Amino acid sequence: MTLECDAEAAAVTEALRTLAPEPTVVPIIRTSRPFYGARVGDLRATAAGWLRAHPGATGEQVAGLADRLWGTGVREEQLVACFLLARDRAALAATDPEWVRAWTALLDNWETTDQLGMNVLGPLVALDPAGRLGLLRALAADPHPWARRLALVACTRLARADDAARWWPAVAGLLLGLAGDREAAMPKASSWVLRSWLGPCPEEVAAFLDEHAGRLPAVAVRETRAKLTTGTKRPARSTGGPPRFSGGPPQRSPGPPRARGRP
Repeated sequence: MTLECDAEAAAVTEALRTLAPEPTVVPIIRTSRPFYGARVGDLRATAAGWLRAHPGATGEQVAGLADRLWGTGVREEQLVACFLLARDRAALAATDPEWVRAWTALLDNWETTDQLGMNVLGPLVALDPAGRLGLLRALAADPHPWARRLALVACTRLARADDAARWWPAVAGLLLGLAGDREAAMPKASSWVLRSWLGPCPEEVAAFLDEHAGRLPAVAVRETRAKLTTGTKRPARSTGGPPRFSGGPPQRSPGPPRARGRP
């Protein structure tokens, strides 16, 4: 199947502009990137519709389109790129991990960072953890704070890999390396990672908390211990009195932010 990447990207852009025809640079999330204001659900539908309309597109072609869309720097086009790769396993497999590393230059907020980590980088690393964990280590050492957050978010999806517990020591090392990092909402990302890994290796995570509680972000320790004991990140309420919160007011979820609809 012949597919002209630039023409297809232009068609996607036009479709996104019709979803929200008033461009702005002041979205609900804090970002300097331009955006159209389309809902995340509509962006998922746009990606799904494109794949249905192009059943003969190869994985390499879809990956190339995603690369072209991400490079526009526009929020909606970047998220459609993520959703294309999330829906097409052949396209994900055809995505060069170094492309994803290059894409981090356009990250400046947690919505696009988390969507890239959940839908692309995490699943990409999970396809070959032994060969690609080095990329997460490199990102965790990157001077760009959103690249460092991306490394942690990707770890939440690595927890779903086959034989995930085998990779827990590497993830634990990343968490310790970023334990003192307070940029890009990193403490909440650490909590998200720890709680994700309670599925494949709860005993290892509990032991890790006991050993390193003094180094890890307090919110990560609190929320993970709460999930170990209550099944949620919220501390158990005491009986016979008002709710008690550890260390301040309840925290928002460390998952993707709201931006005209929840991703």
